[in-house]
Amino acid sequence: MKTKHPSAEATIFQHARWIWPDSHYWDLTNGYALFRKEFTLERISRLHPLFITADQSYRLFINGTYVARGPARGFQAKWPYDEIDVRPYLAKGRNVIAIRAFNPGFSNFQYLAQGYAGVLLAARWGKVNLVSDQTWKTIRQKGTSRDTAPSSMQLFPQEHIDLRMEADWIAPDYDDSSWSNPLERPWNSAPWFSLEARGIPQLRETEMSPTALLGTSEGVSASGYRDVRDVVALRFAEERGHQPASLTFDPLTVTATGEGRFRSYLFNFGRTVVGSLVFEIEDAEGGEIIDTHLAETIDAATLTPDLAIPSNCRMAFGDRLIARKGTTVHPFYHHYGFRYLAVTVRDVSKDFRMRVRLNGIGYPLQRKGGFLSSDEDLNRIWETCAWTQQCCSLDAYVDTPWREQAQWWGDARVQAWNTFHLDGDPRLFRRGIAQIANQTTPDGVTYGHAPTMAHGCVLPDFTLIWILTLWDYYWQTGSLEPLSTHHETVERALEYFRQRTDARTGLITYDPRFWLFLDWTDLPREGASTVYNLWLLLALEKLAILYTLSGQKKAAKHLQVWTKKLRKALGRLLDKDGLLLDGFDDKGKIVASRSIHSQTLGLMANLKGLDPQTALDQVLLPFIREEIKPKAYPSAYWITYVFSVLMERGYGTEVIAFIKKYWLPMADHGTTWENFQPQRAFESHSHAWSAHPLYHLMQIVGGITQTKSRWREIAFKPTFHGDSCRTIVPTPLGAIESHWRKQGDRTHVELKIPKGIRAKVELPGRPAVVISKSGKWTL
Repeated sequence: MKTKHPSAEATIFQHARWIWPDSHYWDLTNGYALFRKEFTLERISRLHPLFITADQSYRLFINGTYVARGPARGFQAKWPYDEIDVRPYLAKGRNVIAIRAFNPGFSNFQYLAQGYAGVLLAARWGKVNLVSDQTWKTIRQKGTSRDTAPSSMQLFPQEHIDLRMEADWIAPDYDDSSWSNPLERPWNSAPWFSLEARGIPQLRETEMSPTALLGTSEGVSASGYRDVRDVVALRFAEERGHQPASLTFDPLTVTATGEGRFRSYLFNFGRTVVGSLVFEIEDAEGGEIIDTHLAETIDAATLTPDLAIPSNCRMAFGDRLIARKGTTVHPFYHHYGFRYLAVTVRDVSKDFRMRVRLNGIGYPLQRKGGFLSSDEDLNRIWETCAWTQQCCSLDAYVDTPWREQAQWWGDARVQAWNTFHLDGDPRLFRRGIAQIANQTTPDGVTYGHAPTMAHGCVLPDFTLIWILTLWDYYWQTGSLEPLSTHHETVERALEYFRQRTDARTGLITYDPRFWLFLDWTDLPREGASTVYNLWLLLALEKLAILYTLSGQKKAAKHLQVWTKKLRKALGRLLDKDGLLLDGFDDKGKIVASRSIHSQTLGLMANLKGLDPQTALDQVLLPFIREEIKPKAYPSAYWITYVFSVLMERGYGTEVIAFIKKYWLPMADHGTTWENFQPQRAFESHSHAWSAHPLYHLMQIVGGITQTKSRWREIAFKPTFHGDSCRTIVPTPLGAIESHWRKQGDRTHVELKIPKGIRAKVELPGRPAVVISKSGKWTL
């Protein structure tokens, strides 16, 4: 009998315990807990790794200095932990670790509550064996209000904190003798049966400051202002406009308001930013109320932050602190995505000074890729897309950092393509693939985002997108590992689609239990949708290739038979012009419309009988040239597939013109939008699902398009828009660089390819050539 070796987690945490004040499960709602531990170090070594996690989250301080936040989102059955080198924060002799932890006590769009909370920590540095256990000191944070409004339907509650009720508990010399010892549970007890390393880097954290103070206002505080659940709704009941002002704001001198009155300051951070606010307060009397409201947009005429109550997602992004006497620094716990910050100060009896800054966070994307065109408009659009991608890359690809911070998987597919061209890092994508796989319905449909409590967000078409992302991961990395790891999830999903196939038509049909998304537009959904079935066809064909590559030839054969039948069934929806109709309705009658979506996916699938030129001439080109405005207008998200089809067929110039018209307003704002014309205060102005011009411009103008897995082959076919363009695309084999510039009636072209990559080169007026040797080529 073989001896089973302990896992890395069992070795690391074997003596550690989950700890929490009072109880792991009693009265958790919107609960903050504080922890402290003193220890002594005789020497400082080269490396001091500390392993830490919390359910739901923690903020770590050592010797009074902020260190890190975590963990990454996950599922309790295999809860993620962090490894942090804390050497820069340690000292010889006495040291103090302080932790502020949070548990919402309920599930949301990033977290599934399991009725327990805890902090877990372990470190071994020479003779020091530091673990979370009953020797720690802990307390439920008394200064925080438990009964506050959610900041949105999808997020955490507002943080309301009275700093008079707590001293500087982070400081090493704080007296914690009145605190209690925590309750403890074994590291591998329910619900945390196992642990896993987070698999992605710690978030990058950067201090940011407002770029401008736009205006100020003052007035009488609304009735009940001292005791409210929702500081944003309170502000909504008051005059919210501001008058232009020119004041020094670093620091800002807050002049006395008197009791029952407020003074408001409107700050601009210059573009959308993501992070946690930090307030530095000097010379306060104590009792001053400071409320925040964070917004993406404002009314420029009145300098009023946009806010709608009620809104579709009940957005109420704001927090409150009550100052204590003297000098205080308070970092708010949760992170928001916003551009404009209104700070409302109440009950100020004496002038005091205040600094506002942001602890900005984001996944540590690196600018390995680049795009620089002679067309400055395209450069602005590319930079806007790159910044939007950064804002939406946290511990997961999130749809927007503003409204919900949820890992929607249709969005994530586009964001992965962005990342592959900007950075090349596949880790965030791989972690998301696993999280989507870990949350399904009993019959095998993945949730639209995960982890989540949103049972109304089960999207069968996103399950097909998830299957396609197994292909995308292979295409980028050459690895088949996700397929083998998530084989069971794949097979259960396939069985669902088999069961939903109508015997008469051979097509999968609408399931009224779930949300068939397809796109934010007026597409037919009930019955048997052509768009839905084309997604199935594309997923099955890519999956069959993956099965073949992994040696599962029998499974691949079954899928090939299925795809053949599905192609035949879809062929019955072709009209006399060779265009695809949009499916069968719920009564079995053919839907007469011929959407852009159906023609686009049909071309992507090379559907037999679909006339490519007719689809281009009658549907796609009239749309992109704005000669027609279809009823089912592709959204700013879905249009990426239209762009890809047109680019592949040589219509890059038309795509560039469309991008310039619709993305320049986004560039003026600083981030790409949820829709082409989003409603302020209702819809997001920071949505990376529309940041895809990042890679389209690199493909069209830069000319670099991947044609084989792991970038072993590319097509180089630039559209010579403007006078010059320099493009760098990172790949697993090294960076590909292209540079072209016009010189009179000639165009000078350079292409640099690393070892292991072959390039098929097509340039106007020259025969196609193949470059298979690495180096710099002048053409």
